[in-house]
Amino acid sequence: MKIEQFYLYEDDPKVTLTAYILDDSPELTNGRKRPAVLVCPGGAYMFTSDREAEPAAIRFASMGYHAFVLRYSVYSNGGVKFPVPGESPAYKKSVYPGPMLEIGMAMLLIRAHAEAWKVDMDRIILNGGSAGANNCAEFAVHWNDPELSGAIGARPEDIRPAAAVLGYGVYDYVLMQKTLEKIGDADRIEMNRGFDLAAFGEPDPSEEILRKASPIHYISKDTPPMFLWATREDATVPMNQTLAMALALEEAGVPCETHIFENGQHGLSTADQAAAQAKEQIRPDVAVWVKLAETWLHKRFSLPLPDVCPDWKAELELNS
Repeated sequence: MKIEQFYLYEDDPKVTLTAYILDDSPELTNGRKRPAVLVCPGGAYMFTSDREAEPAAIRFASMGYHAFVLRYSVYSNGGVKFPVPGESPAYKKSVYPGPMLEIGMAMLLIRAHAEAWKVDMDRIILNGGSAGANNCAEFAVHWNDPELSGAIGARPEDIRPAAAVLGYGVYDYVLMQKTLEKIGDADRIEMNRGFDLAAFGEPDPSEEILRKASPIHYISKDTPPMFLWATREDATVPMNQTLAMALALEEAGVPCETHIFENGQHGLSTADQAAAQAKEQIRPDVAVWVKLAETWLHKRFSLPLPDVCPDWKAELELNS
């Protein structure tokens, strides 16, 4: 495997794309291009989680895909770790649609190296959890919007995602606001105001702003297939976000597979030891989402391999 890191901006070393490129070999793909997964870690647009970055990339690489991790612009890049509504300033780069545009920039960077890396640009999969899932969903519904492609100087067909694998994301900010008001938890409502400051530049955005930034309202026939998962016990992003997104995809005729696991907290990532900060984040009952996603992806993105292996003499010639 070859690992390389690139900067999306010359003057901002915190916004990076890390490439995990699988080696080519006569015994493996033998010069054929592989699909790839672009991972967007979560972190409430305040930071990008290490737990949802390399551990996810390595799991997708183990499936036979090239993997990339995008550290998009987040609030803490501006020098303030956590925003305090009414006291902290906005950080322009983390405000919607900035992070979404950076997915497009990352796609263009991957395309620029696609031949050398043997990346199949027609089969790029987006992956993210929490805010990363939201960012990926935003891009998945807007990739062919002239405003998006025009902002980064791209043709829509050059940045088209082929699928998305998303965990415990917010897809409808208006529904999220109503859910929090119904719960009536003052601490959660205040925490969400900090999230809104990071994502929208203001702690109390209007319903118009919330609706505009909700990918659930922009699903179309051009939205790629999605694999969605969440947990019933998630106390940060209720599972109704995932269910609402799944129903909206179904109504639009977009293929979707959805899994709601009974137990497990928010932000489980791969739910195994590789991504765990504490033992409570190791959940074998939830970790199966990775295998389920692999099966779902294999139906669409299996590697271009021959039906049968060459005999040992032919294999010897390949490696001589």
